[in-house]
Amino acid sequence: MKPYCTQNTSCSTCSLVNYNRDCRNNPVQGGYSDGAGRKPTGRKRLQFYVTDAEAEQLKQCLISLRKPSE
Repeated sequence: MKPYCTQNTSCSTCSLVNYNRDCRNNPVQGGYSDGAGRKPTGRKRLQFYVTDAEAEQLKQCLISLRKPSE
């Protein structure tokens, strides 16, 4: 039991536990973790309106840009 608990003698029977909270309404678990999540790649999403022929040329250009240099 937490020293500041005013509800019960057991935290497992406290009504706030159903909402993942302790007696002071603080989160019991969860939240953000340092270093969690996907790392940024530096790429951005852009949207262009192009014809089918221009789209094919853009694909070929991107393939050549992303190809590792020899």
